[in-house]
Amino acid sequence: MDRKETIMQKAIRQKFTLFRHVARMGDDRKLQTVMFGVIEGKNKRERPNREWVDGIEDWDKDTLQRLYHLAQNRDGWRRRIKLTLEAYEHDTHGA
Repeated sequence: MDRKETIMQKAIRQKFTLFRHVARMGDDRKLQTVMFGVIEGKNKRERPNREWVDGIEDWDKDTLQRLYHLAQNRDGWRRRIKLTLEAYEHDTHGA
């Protein structure tokens, strides 16, 4: 049975696609600095700040450094996204 992606799976796929695009940019790009930089301090509710890449680490269950290196390989990255989306579906739907 071929199921369509949920809205959340589409959002995850797009975030992973943007991550790969930025990871492959030159190190001198400001967008890389913003994406991979660290936010110091806490927010106004005294909780640690969430960074854009935190969701990617949470969904994939791997380190940012390993994902950054994997993003350099197109085929490996596509397989990783597929596995991550399948794991997300399994976790949320108990399939």
